[in-house]
Amino acid sequence: MSGLRLDRSALQIGATFVLIALSFFISLTLITNSEEALFYVVVVWCIYYVCHIIFYKARLHHYMHHRMGKNRAWTVYEAVLGVVYFNQGWCVVMFLQHYTSSLDLQVPHLLIFLVGAITFLISTVAKVWATLLVGMDVYYYRDLFLDEAGDGGLVTTGPYSIFSNPMYGVGNLSVYGAAIEAGSLEGLLVAIIFQGSIYLFYGIVELPFIKRVYSSHDGK
Repeated sequence: MSGLRLDRSALQIGATFVLIALSFFISLTLITNSEEALFYVVVVWCIYYVCHIIFYKARLHHYMHHRMGKNRAWTVYEAVLGVVYFNQGWCVVMFLQHYTSSLDLQVPHLLIFLVGAITFLISTVAKVWATLLVGMDVYYYRDLFLDEAGDGGLVTTGPYSIFSNPMYGVGNLSVYGAAIEAGSLEGLLVAIIFQGSIYLFYGIVELPFIKRVYSSHDGK
């Protein structure tokens, strides 16, 4: 879930790794204060959430299919998305380094640590469990990008039997836990905005796709 898929070709792995490494070192070099950390978060938010919605609503994935062929287009999209995934998580880490101790919690530090650790554990288990059920391809939006149902159909077992979208719900609790542990009110606001934005993406892009493609697929 760091953005690097090791089950891909050596070329794709190498290209994705180089771009992730560049993102890592450039961010460490350029981000030296809170304003720059905030700018990094805003840029990542715009790319992953805003541009991702525009990408699908403008049917740019279909344009890529036409220009490159579905297989090549998917390879390019997956590699780029992997780099974006890394930056989505890393920008929060960088942000919390510059926005700390603004949340005045009159509780023992040990309790704050436990809340953060437990939240992170629950979030990680939920996201990994959900990913194992739907598969890594769906985690990278392969079905959505190719505009076709995945091989496994619509998953309704495991965490999906309790939550309609465990990845976006419980799976995002780790950001809240990290913000609480850092004592960052601004970090909590970023967590809320990021989670609200992914649900917006789900409602505008993913849910209509699921209803259109998987309903007809299951009815065959």
